[in-house]
Amino acid sequence: MIVLDAAGLEKTFVLHLQNGTRLPVLRGAGLTLRAGRCVALTGPSGAGKSTLLRALYGNYLVSAGSIRVRHRGVMIDMADAPPERVIEIRRETLGYVSQFLR
Repeated sequence: MIVLDAAGLEKTFVLHLQNGTRLPVLRGAGLTLRAGRCVALTGPSGAGKSTLLRALYGNYLVSAGSIRVRHRGVMIDMADAPPERVIEIRRETLGYVSQFLR
């Protein structure tokens, strides 16, 4: 059973203090996670791993794409969900631990 399906994710950061320089970090990113599987997200420094995870959790808004999470038996698109629904999904379905946890 698919529990998370993300596709076509786009995320660009704008550096307002550097003349509006745009940094495209995610371009067409996606992944599918199935229940009961163990996965690892690997890649070189600066590849966008943390940005992808923050987008999946709803900390970063994506400019394009979908992030569908199975919540209470229904697939909900976190990219379009209202903040109250995102908080509900975080409380009941998703978890996130930062790499900088102390």
